[in-house]
Amino acid sequence: FGSSHLGWIGGPGSSGNRHPSSTAMGKFLKPGRVVVLLQGRYAGKKAVIAKVFDEGSKPRRFGHCLVAGVARVPMKVTKAMSKKKITKRQ
Repeated sequence: FGSSHLGWIGGPGSSGNRHPSSTAMGKFLKPGRVVVLLQGRYAGKKAVIAKVFDEGSKPRRFGHCLVAGVARVPMKVTKAMSKKKITKRQ
């Protein structure tokens, strides 16, 4: 394979550097955003970001966030269902 298959950013005359070290990473973790947890006992579960600690905290010196989990997704509700069934499904 040649370099044409690598998907370099820029055209002829560019330096060919895909990831310049001078650029900072964007803030993509924002409160209210839905995320999927990747590690730990809740891996694969959906959660909502409650608070973001971009600079870290005293016990955790790295960027992290506080999330609130979605225990159970609400089930589908239709007009034909009774009030009792609707309250049970929510």
